[in-house]
Amino acid sequence: MSDLTFFADPDVDRVLGVVMELAGELHVVRDRLRTIETLLERHGTLSRADLDAYQPSPEERAARLAARDDFIQRILTPMTAEADSPAPTFEPA
Repeated sequence: MSDLTFFADPDVDRVLGVVMELAGELHVVRDRLRTIETLLERHGTLSRADLDAYQPSPEERAARLAARDDFIQRILTPMTAEADSPAPTFEPA
């Protein structure tokens, strides 16, 4: 794990690291599933070779990158949104 410190309590940084690793894995699974769904819609069948060789169109790639950015924003919002939080204002460690 990285030596980056965001919170005064190192355990919170560790939990954040775990959450971000899981989020990364979830994003990869969602992306792979999106590819599987696309290939099945187009061809009705699927092979591992088809899946591994798939290249999204520029439009699809842009949509996937936008979805990724939205996913990251949703994950990080609870750490950065202070308006609705009863917690004290964030102070970097």
